[in-house]
Amino acid sequence: MNIEDLLRTLESPIAIRPTRRMTQGELETYLDKAADILRGSADHSEFRGYVFALLFYKRISDCFNEEVRTQVTQLRTAGVEDQQAYRLAMDPQNHHFTVPPAADWDAVARTARGQLGQALNDAMLAIERANAHRQNNFDGILTGKIDFNKQDELPRDKLVNLINHFGSQTFDRAHVSDDLFGNAYEYLIRNFASKAGKSSGEFYTPAEVGFLMAEVLQPKAGMSVCDWASGSGGLLLQCIRYVKKHGGDVRQLQLHGQESNVATYNISRINMILHGIPVWEHKQGDSLRDPRHVTADNRLKQFDRIIMNPPFSLEDWGYDTVVAGDKFGRLSHGMPPASNGDWAWMQQIVKSLKDADADLGTGGQGMVVMSQGVLFRGQPEQTEEEDGQNQKADAEYVIRRSFIEADLIEAIVVLPGKLFYGNNVPGCLVLLNKAKPADRKNKILMIWASRHFQKGNPQNLLRPSDLMRILVPWRAFGDLATAQRLVSEHEAQLIREVEEQRDTRLADIEDAYGPVLEPLSRLQTELATLDALDLKQKAVKDAITPEHPYFHPLAPLQVDVERIEGEIAVAGRGEKAALKTQLITPKAKFDVARKKLIDAIKARHKQVARAVKDLGKLQEERDAREQEVRLAAEREITHLCEASADLLRICSSEDEARRYFTLAGQEEIAENEFNLNLPRYVDTFEPEATKPLLVAISELVAAESAANTSAKALKEMLIAAGVHAA
Repeated sequence: MNIEDLLRTLESPIAIRPTRRMTQGELETYLDKAADILRGSADHSEFRGYVFALLFYKRISDCFNEEVRTQVTQLRTAGVEDQQAYRLAMDPQNHHFTVPPAADWDAVARTARGQLGQALNDAMLAIERANAHRQNNFDGILTGKIDFNKQDELPRDKLVNLINHFGSQTFDRAHVSDDLFGNAYEYLIRNFASKAGKSSGEFYTPAEVGFLMAEVLQPKAGMSVCDWASGSGGLLLQCIRYVKKHGGDVRQLQLHGQESNVATYNISRINMILHGIPVWEHKQGDSLRDPRHVTADNRLKQFDRIIMNPPFSLEDWGYDTVVAGDKFGRLSHGMPPASNGDWAWMQQIVKSLKDADADLGTGGQGMVVMSQGVLFRGQPEQTEEEDGQNQKADAEYVIRRSFIEADLIEAIVVLPGKLFYGNNVPGCLVLLNKAKPADRKNKILMIWASRHFQKGNPQNLLRPSDLMRILVPWRAFGDLATAQRLVSEHEAQLIREVEEQRDTRLADIEDAYGPVLEPLSRLQTELATLDALDLKQKAVKDAITPEHPYFHPLAPLQVDVERIEGEIAVAGRGEKAALKTQLITPKAKFDVARKKLIDAIKARHKQVARAVKDLGKLQEERDAREQEVRLAAEREITHLCEASADLLRICSSEDEARRYFTLAGQEEIAENEFNLNLPRYVDTFEPEATKPLLVAISELVAAESAANTSAKALKEMLIAAGVHAA
């Protein structure tokens, strides 16, 4: 390599990617900041439709532009002229969805503040019209119940801040994968639920509860699944994940949902689109007043599985529409009270579950989140002989008794408090089954799961170890020997899932940081070589060899100089002058080249050192994130191992097991007047902690001594301050 080539190499900029793809954690933090922009509102629910629409709009705009750029590049490579390549790349047939040029995010975001609201409205409408012909069209997603001109709902300063915030990040697939963005969208839904007011429980079900419900219902490819109160679609997504996890084809899962709130209905549609769900039947409307999943002869459709978290104890549930008779025949077990719709939902579920098929051994199953009040509200009939008064049986008692006698309830799980956003009332899970196996008939499994959870603010959380404490007795259906056999199986399964999640997060981090950090090792080696160089004149002269990585271009120049200097050394007096003149040019050429090379090496050293420092910080950042993920997984696995050992202890003793779960037969339930309140069946009593007498006395003496010392010190302080103590 000659001197010019080496100088160009040394002076060339170090190619380090200026940006990297966001990790899941970074994207979640970014979306947290979007929610923080709305801080100050008492109820975030009024804003959520706007935020979700804006984020979806930014995503599809960036992805569309990315697809166009990719196709233009491919067409140009194939020899297509620029303008023609762009026209072909813009053809809607070449895209999953289309964003008209006038509706491009960047164009709309530059609109003047006063016209921004109308520009957004126009862009959203244009996008919906441009995609109206598609199977998964956007009809109403971006415009239903959303008007960006309504400054009383979304103040202009908050809108501008949101536009600026979302505009600061690129959301195409190169920066954020589909899975990552879908997960982040669910994270934002959860974020809003945590910050919203009382309506949030109807909007979002914690993922951990949804996971548990899907594990119990075990949906399979080919089944039909319905959520009559689908909210943002999270429970149906949990069913999809369950089928995927067990190797099923989710395209054969028939999904149905209905949601009354228009904004929430549109958010759930966005949620499904972002998760790549190709087909699902979703309706908007009040499921109790106007169920929309009906047959051609206007009867409720029946499903293999129903998964639901309806509003707790809904007061205005539609009593007025059914009091004279329900055309769908849902209330065969009794008329719920006008002020509480819990049993209206329960009866809707039963009516829309497939009936038992004795030949196939199949039938519909439903799992629903309910207020614990459904377990015990309502009193049986009272007579003067029994209670000194005449009183008819309460409506909820009548319906609950009818459900029990019809053998529809298979299991009840009482959950910890503060699990559900916007509602601190402890909930329960009720499993309904129209086709109980023979060994489960006339029995109800009751699980008291309120002891084990992770305390949080604002909501408590169920950890994988807490879920295992529910799944093991459920799958064993209360049988202790079976439960003991299942413990290790469930421990291994849940640990495997924790490890898979850990590995996914680690791969996500490596995918984001890896391409950026790729040059680091090479640059560190180069920096070590540069650090070792001695650039003093004599050292450089001694180091010049044809093999030296930096000084080799100087070798032929130095040879010329040294040759003439050698001739001068042996030349006679008359020849020296001529040889010295001859030396001037090669010596100057050598000195200039050496100076340029040394300057370039110094500049390169600074550039490499700076790059190594910057990349080193990124490497530390990556390592810290990876360590955080590993430690979190280790904590979860530790909890699982501890829970596994505790479950084995619990399941080895009938008395101990009864503190957590039990099987109750219809006869025992009838003796309890069909009251399903779990403390009647499960020993929920928590004994107070005890101490040996000598320990307690010692602690009491120590406390009294400390109190006397404090009183004495206070008295001395008062005297010193001139205050006379009594």
